[in-house]
Amino acid sequence: MTGIKMVKLRKLSLPDFAFIDGSEHEKDNILDGRIVILHIPSASIIEIFDKEVPFLTEGVLAYNFSYVDQYGIKEPMIAALYYCATLDKDADREMIINEIMKPAAQWYCNYCTWEDKNVAKTL
Repeated sequence: MTGIKMVKLRKLSLPDFAFIDGSEHEKDNILDGRIVILHIPSASIIEIFDKEVPFLTEGVLAYNFSYVDQYGIKEPMIAALYYCATLDKDADREMIINEIMKPAAQWYCNYCTWEDKNVAKTL
């Protein structure tokens, strides 16, 4: 059996959410410094903004939320839905907010808590 490599099968899965970072090899990476999240089950693309920052296009579905850091400081934020491949943003608005955007906001807050703990360890 030369030349044949046996591969052990394993069950692979994907998480519900992942960051989209863009490509570092591109000179003008338009995602650099932005917080863009992919909701994998629905193929939805969401961007997180500080509440004071965005100038959203009319009709963009947005969800307001806050992250409370380890010092109790409340940081108001907005999750903006750019695209949802599986649902209609107008007809399925409540479902998108409750099943995709709220969980995305919570997922991002969990990430921020994790990141804050990492920063605190280095101080």
